[in-house]
Amino acid sequence: MSNKGQIWVLLTAIALSAGIARPQDPNGQRGVINFAQPILSDPLLQHSKEIFILNGCVYCHGVDLVVRNGEAADLLHSNLVGQDQNGNLIGPLLRAGIPQTPKLSPMPQFSDLSDSEIADIVRWIHYARQQGRYKEAMEAKDSPRGDAAAGKAYFQQKCASCHSTEGAFSKIGTKYSESELKAQILRPKFVEAPKTLKIDQPRDAKLEAGRPRHLSLLENYTPGDVNNLMAFLQSQK
Repeated sequence: MSNKGQIWVLLTAIALSAGIARPQDPNGQRGVINFAQPILSDPLLQHSKEIFILNGCVYCHGVDLVVRNGEAADLLHSNLVGQDQNGNLIGPLLRAGIPQTPKLSPMPQFSDLSDSEIADIVRWIHYARQQGRYKEAMEAKDSPRGDAAAGKAYFQQKCASCHSTEGAFSKIGTKYSESELKAQILRPKFVEAPKTLKIDQPRDAKLEAGRPRHLSLLENYTPGDVNNLMAFLQSQK
């Protein structure tokens, strides 16, 4: 890691232990923000979050990947992050760093991080992206009506290997309200199961295989994809 990167990590560690004071409201009241809060129930994700913070990523990218200074890459909408699988794209980028461009600040190289630390940063980036994309989609207003034919084509390409439009699944479009259906498409309930399980908890192989597929779709859905899928599912009677 460069000297700049080492200083960055040191400042972040100090911030974690002491908090960062900044204005909290328009009246100028000041308080302390601890980026590690709230503590997540999944210890693995909490650890990944803290590694992301301790290595300074939070200062440019935000703990929630919402860029607030206008100079960092937008990881929430980055095509590269969306196509990353287990760090195959993000990992090499972290180790090599990114030079400054007219629009973006430079990113220091983290060449001395362990594979485990790289994996933690990657894990947090994907988790935070999934949370952010879900929130964006659910809060979108005045979305245009989707195209059922386009939704059918998307379904056949992305969903049909696991789901069928016959049987009970064919009624999903009428079973839920519009907002509930959108939530089911974006993040089905089984995806919410904790990733860290107790030793006596059995794993469901089918659900374990389906979870990363659904989360990858969540990271890459466009508003049009979601609207088209909803129109297709609602057209199934």
